[in-house]
Amino acid sequence: MPFINRFVLSCLAFAMSVGVAWAGERAYQLVASRDSTLCAKVLEAFREDVDDRGRLRYQHEIFRQITWRPVELKGQGPKMSHCSNFNQAMFDLDNDGQPDLVVKSTFCMKGSPSDSFYKFPAGSAVLEQANWQDLSPLLATPDKFERTGGVYPLTQLSAGETEVSLTSLTGVYTVQPFMLDENAYVSLTDGRAEWIVIAKHQGGERFEDQCYLRLTGR
Repeated sequence: MPFINRFVLSCLAFAMSVGVAWAGERAYQLVASRDSTLCAKVLEAFREDVDDRGRLRYQHEIFRQITWRPVELKGQGPKMSHCSNFNQAMFDLDNDGQPDLVVKSTFCMKGSPSDSFYKFPAGSAVLEQANWQDLSPLLATPDKFERTGGVYPLTQLSAGETEVSLTSLTGVYTVQPFMLDENAYVSLTDGRAEWIVIAKHQGGERFEDQCYLRLTGR
């Protein structure tokens, strides 16, 4: 094969690997980024993590660095566990150098599961204080992502596309914290899974969006 052909093919292969997460004809494409190096690494990880229908499995190493354990709350819990469960993990969610207790919940809205999370100091006794009949100690924290039934607007990054600034995640959410280069990030998407936001938690209910990805090729 002539050198020029090999060069062109190599460039095309590189562009696909950093610009789009492929799954057959479906692909997540980078639309806007605050950190192009970070977003290229996330796309490469997502490229390796999709199933044959283009859906993310969240089984890549960046997700497996955080170990989640089931939470056993006191009291009588709902029978449908896939629509009512809590998991906990210890990691530095807000990247301030201190470990955090992060509790992730999954509840259903109109039969579809939706995730939230709640952050506490590492030594918090909140899981001993809360029970199925009184979740207020858990839900009262100001440091959380709790948007089920609400919206998350994609307005923090300039993408040069009016469509992006008018777009919001809405309804039910899939929330997956992960670690990359020793920093914590959060992957956010909704039930449509058309858009994925990669964000940093800034404390409270504030997030700094790093990447906007969009599913194409449907």
